[in-house]
Amino acid sequence: MIQDKKIEKLEKSAVKLTVTVSSDGADKAYNDLLGKYGRQAQIPGFRKGKVPKDVLIRKFGEGIKQEAAADLIDEALKAALDDVDENPISQPMLDELPSIELGKPYEFTVSYDIFPEIKMGDYKGVEIEEPQVKILKKHENDELETIRERNSVVLDKEDKTVADGSVVTMDYVELGEDEAPLEETRRKGFAFTLGKEAHPYAVEDELTGMKVGESKTIEKTYPEDAASAVAGRTVKLQVAIDAVKERRLPDLDDELAQDVSEDLKTLDDLRKKVKDDLKKRAEERIRARKINALTDKLVEGADIDVPESMISLDLEHTWQDYVRQSGASEDILIKALEDAGRSKAETLNEWREDAAKSIKTRLIYGRIVEEEKIEATEEEVTEELETRAKEFKMPADELEKMFGGKQFRDYLKNELAQKKLFDFLLGAASVKKGEKIDYTDLMGA
Repeated sequence: MIQDKKIEKLEKSAVKLTVTVSSDGADKAYNDLLGKYGRQAQIPGFRKGKVPKDVLIRKFGEGIKQEAAADLIDEALKAALDDVDENPISQPMLDELPSIELGKPYEFTVSYDIFPEIKMGDYKGVEIEEPQVKILKKHENDELETIRERNSVVLDKEDKTVADGSVVTMDYVELGEDEAPLEETRRKGFAFTLGKEAHPYAVEDELTGMKVGESKTIEKTYPEDAASAVAGRTVKLQVAIDAVKERRLPDLDDELAQDVSEDLKTLDDLRKKVKDDLKKRAEERIRARKINALTDKLVEGADIDVPESMISLDLEHTWQDYVRQSGASEDILIKALEDAGRSKAETLNEWREDAAKSIKTRLIYGRIVEEEKIEATEEEVTEELETRAKEFKMPADELEKMFGGKQFRDYLKNELAQKKLFDFLLGAASVKKGEKIDYTDLMGA
């Protein structure tokens, strides 16, 4: 049936496939469909199945040709794709639907995306820098203070007065030009910690000194670079203080250590744990930074023409995650974006560069895994499962069942394989000492 086929490579890992069907094949497709119409058509003056061909042609001629052409393309395309190296990863799109001309070959063209060619640089010996960090006594003390805050209790403040560090519960509402409350801005029981959490209207200074049960109207003009809801506006805000509390921190002693973990007995045990935890966090963050730097260089050194269909699919997945995380329906989220002067299309376009980089990264990782034969064995998965079961203090089989059985084992297998990949890449990299960086800056980066 297929007389000829030609493939033309396009940009972005797309191809154009032109297929020529023999005249016999085209005529057969038309005549087969004409026969089907003849058996099924019901036309006044003729018995079913006895309508002459010339009558069918006069009544349905062009429609039959178009339908026969569509059937012919489906059949010919399947045959044409059976033995091509350029297999589609997207739905082939017909450039146009040519009409069948009896006695002549039939030609049509489709375009589709193919798996991109991955041209990589050398992934061994890639030069990266390792930041140098030193954990100081100050960092240990800061962490101990954080632990005290986590174990603090919140009690009513004796003087009932708002001050820095107070946990304030309040009601507020904007007033319009006529001094009437704007109900859509009303908040009841709004709680925040003065000096540590920002108030939506940035009225911390105006609240300082107020007492429980007091209320007042605050008038404030905001600069153009303030939060978008108040930028450039003059706002009248009616506020009322419902409660003022303060945090009571526990003493830094053996009792606190025992509250943190049953494995700790003394304050010295807690200090050692803090030091070990800070070191572990720093090592994990430095490892992540080295992996990111290495990945950036691998992507920069690779030549991969990412097909549009891959980018579109990745963007749609990211969008659906964005919708789920927002907690709102897609329609409501789109409306919120439009109210803010943005659209879904603009949002996706902002994500496009990151999507392309993410796809290139996955393709590069996949190629390295394939070339280096990196994988996690079932024995390694079992060992990891047993390690995690000890952390949860429960049997491994119960942990596996609790987290989804085989699905959890597959997750662990992928996670272990990725760790092996990163271990391989870092082990093969040329690592040099980088800049000195403060622990706080490292963790905040």
